[in-house]
Amino acid sequence: MSKGYLAVALAYALFAFGLYRFEVYRTRQRGVDAITVFIVLFVLQCCLAGLLIYATLPFVDPDSATEVPAFDRILQRADLTTAFLVLCLSIWFVVFFYIGTALTRALLPPHAPVVPDIGSHALRLRVLPLLFIITLGMVLTLYSFMQLGDDMLMRYSELVQYRADESDIARNALNANALALTQTWSWLTVVAVFCVFTEGRWRWLLPAALIGLLVFALLGASRRALFIPVLMIYLMSVLYSRRWRLRWVAVAALPLLMVLAFGKNLLAAVGQTGTVETTAGYESVTGALLRAASDLGITIVESLGTLQFLDLAPRFGVDHLISMVQIFPEHSLGLELDFPERIVRISTEAFDGADAQDIPPGLMGQMWLDFRAFGPMVWGLVFGAQMAIVQFLFERLRRTRYAAAVAVLVTFVVALPLNSGSFDFTFSVDIVALAFVLLLCVRLRRAFPRQARLRILPPAPALDRDIRA
Repeated sequence: MSKGYLAVALAYALFAFGLYRFEVYRTRQRGVDAITVFIVLFVLQCCLAGLLIYATLPFVDPDSATEVPAFDRILQRADLTTAFLVLCLSIWFVVFFYIGTALTRALLPPHAPVVPDIGSHALRLRVLPLLFIITLGMVLTLYSFMQLGDDMLMRYSELVQYRADESDIARNALNANALALTQTWSWLTVVAVFCVFTEGRWRWLLPAALIGLLVFALLGASRRALFIPVLMIYLMSVLYSRRWRLRWVAVAALPLLMVLAFGKNLLAAVGQTGTVETTAGYESVTGALLRAASDLGITIVESLGTLQFLDLAPRFGVDHLISMVQIFPEHSLGLELDFPERIVRISTEAFDGADAQDIPPGLMGQMWLDFRAFGPMVWGLVFGAQMAIVQFLFERLRRTRYAAAVAVLVTFVVALPLNSGSFDFTFSVDIVALAFVLLLCVRLRRAFPRQARLRILPPAPALDRDIRA
């Protein structure tokens, strides 16, 4: 079994290398694009995480591999057949994703004959309204936070319990709305950092924007609240400059792994006791690495659990319709209808128990639940079509920091189901608020008149042909 898991880890490594080589070939002319950003998110959550999970799994105690009951229960039941099935579903998803991007791009208008990076439109952001909205969000979030406890540590302890859906923390209209939008304000602050850095007259606000980003990360009371903004900033820089800056990755990799490995235990200790003295540790370095990899690649662990514990008839996408309509409360709009049970609650009960927090079925697991072996084809084509449209719009923009920031933000929203296989996080209040603010603050204008657009000229005749003439 140990050698088999190492073979699976090697297969994930080869899969990641194959994606790298294909992306280098695909982007050799136009450079990094929005599709590349999507593939990076997929590689992090599926390929890199899969490599680390199966490379460390043989060297840990199977009874307490990650110190998370649901994860340990899934990994104890794991076998090579299921592991390779999840890998194959991942590979075919990527294959059909690229097919979907190619087919959709063929249906869209051809590339405009303009100088590269000088698209037909320029995108700008209204900095002042954006900063005003973020400031308003900061005030509401901090006011809600200050209502939680008697001192700062107690307030943060109750905030952690609130994020963990503990029943002891009272919920009201204020904290239910203010704290629910913390992710929205955090992601918009990332965009604001790029805006104030670009605009010379606003650059003096850059330290305040960075401090605000840190405050929202802390108020998010989760590891993803810190990890995602850092990853966003990096990918926005890559998309704008076309430089990967791997030294930044090397510097940030170890601290981020530490956050993934110990962050949840630290937050749990603060939430339960109000101190960090009871933070749980790990028996070995491989145990800590497995925990970090399992949290980064939670979609792989959840997919393993779905294939092992759930025996349901094909769902044919009904769960995604439920995700879309759940933004409206039950019995709203004058309809006396009860929504069907969400697949997230079904998988949670199978993995950990009915009273646990949501544990989605995972990307590959949901593919299998939807259409069995045809799941990767349907999901790949759908996501390929979405990203082809995002890239179609991006390539018509002048490559500025504004355009790069908005393109990465939209790509993150499209890629949200990669982490869970569920659209619950895509069709949620915070994403609706994010879209509304972007529509309010984004401005588009033609970069130059249509008549003055620079066109690619045919190649000049050879010099010796002119001499002979």
